[in-house]
Amino acid sequence: MNTRRRTQFYSAEVSVLRHSQARWWRRALGLHTAAVIQFSEDMRRTAEADGERGRAWLAALPGHIATISGAWSLTIGDVLDGGKGAYVARVRTGDGMPAVLKIAPPVPDFANQVRTIVAAEGHGYVRLYAYNLDHNAALMEPLGPTLVTVSPSVERSVDVLASMLRETWLVPASAATAVAAGNDKASQLIRLITNLWVELGEPCSRRLRDLAVRYAEQRAAAFDAGTSVVCHGDPHAGNALAVPAARSGAEAGFVFIDPDGFLCDREYDLGVVIRGWPEVLLASDDPVTQLRGYANRLAAATGVDDQVIWEWGFVERVSSGLFLQWKGHEGEGRTFLDSGEALLV
Repeated sequence: MNTRRRTQFYSAEVSVLRHSQARWWRRALGLHTAAVIQFSEDMRRTAEADGERGRAWLAALPGHIATISGAWSLTIGDVLDGGKGAYVARVRTGDGMPAVLKIAPPVPDFANQVRTIVAAEGHGYVRLYAYNLDHNAALMEPLGPTLVTVSPSVERSVDVLASMLRETWLVPASAATAVAAGNDKASQLIRLITNLWVELGEPCSRRLRDLAVRYAEQRAAAFDAGTSVVCHGDPHAGNALAVPAARSGAEAGFVFIDPDGFLCDREYDLGVVIRGWPEVLLASDDPVTQLRGYANRLAAATGVDDQVIWEWGFVERVSSGLFLQWKGHEGEGRTFLDSGEALLV
């Protein structure tokens, strides 16, 4: 972590805590930490976008860390950057073993994450050492750098992610909850796109919104729980981390973190893959042909329909752009929407 990032972490932490509260935090965690716990600017921005609920969680976070570090005999190390919603830090257990601690905001999706990772038993996913749903806490195996930071090309990342997903789709369908009528992933995204487009003041063209909704309607009509798999839900290259040593279930050399764990078709996860790299598409002379190439590459590696991958990828590009803006990440959301506009022909 460079000096600039350390400053951003510390400033974010101080902006939330009163001085007396910060002193309490130091006393409460003094036996388990070498310094005041910090968190990233992205995490702060996401929490504050949730209003009072998010600020309340930030204020309660010191207590969660104190409780969990005490119960699991953890020594807290460096906070890890990269995530937007949860507190994640390197730790050491009481017997000196390295691990990673994650404490997430109070959302029901965390239970889905835990259930999916437990069911995977290390195949395609990070290994889970312990968890506490009361505090939305998980203790996991330590991992290396993300695929996005070490892959030499988009094509290489696409190939690795396809290999990883073939492993994760082996998770038993019983690990996911049943999908209620009208609550499949595509139907959820239709509601998100239409509502946020209005709430955010029409931040992209009507044509972009309408095509995303049309594709989502097609995917909703085709939903079949009987042929669905337990999808990761957000298998981008930033959620794929290297294993420090070769092990069973991680033949690609990487495993996923942070699964959403819901039933959908395989093409959904692959659509999330091609949603990535918006900057690459914006710099391309022919973004449609380039992205079609990624979709075709994924289809060939997994035996699924490249057009369905394309449709899911388009829906995810637009919905993610809107969602990121809604959560306070204006610039990143703008890039996703602009790359979607570049795909309109």
